[in-house]
Amino acid sequence: MLATERLATPDQAPSGTPDATPTMTSIAFFDLDHTLVDGDSDSSFLDFMAAHGALDGALLEGKGAIERAYLEGRAWQTEYGILLGKIYQGREVRGTEVLGHKHAHEKVLPMLFAGARSLIESERAKGRSAVLLTTTNQVVTAPVAAALGMDALLCTRLEVDAARGEFTGRLEDGFCTGPGKAAAIESYCRQVGAVPADCAMFGDGRSDMDALSIVGEPVAVHPFDRLRDVAETKGWRILAL
Repeated sequence: MLATERLATPDQAPSGTPDATPTMTSIAFFDLDHTLVDGDSDSSFLDFMAAHGALDGALLEGKGAIERAYLEGRAWQTEYGILLGKIYQGREVRGTEVLGHKHAHEKVLPMLFAGARSLIESERAKGRSAVLLTTTNQVVTAPVAAALGMDALLCTRLEVDAARGEFTGRLEDGFCTGPGKAAAIESYCRQVGAVPADCAMFGDGRSDMDALSIVGEPVAVHPFDRLRDVAETKGWRILAL
């Protein structure tokens, strides 16, 4: 899976138009939720939409059960895909992006761990480009990636009907999670002339383990129990921000 998003400047909402890819051949890939930010940006945006009258809160009644399944490593994709379909089908893209930009600056960026920005800059100092690699969709994460100065965004993509300027309620290529994250790294590396063995990956949980396993420098950040066990067994670096 590869979904590359052009990143807007911090005072703009994202346009969704592909941009030229970086030419650096060593890349640092960063997960977002619980890695760079202390929270779940996807869940937060749905609550934010409801609080701003853009979403019927009754639609979110099953959200908690899906979140628990995700954290516990149980199947969640089908139910969450259905929920996202109900939320986004027929929703106007531009207005949703504007709300996503507002949410990023009011809710997500304040959740950044204290050392998140310095971590990104330390990787840049090594000559690496910085790429946000996340399960959360582009509406939520594109403005965050732009504000953090990321070179590219690889994420779950909500499908858009460009002629109507609306979301279809479908995903372009499934969720960018688990093996999908590893596939995104491999595809992006081919695109920019890099190899995963020269790259780093920073992640916190089960959905990151496939991606962590294929890079030369895997780093477990605030790892959940299972990832901590794997990191300790394999000698991966463990980091707290």
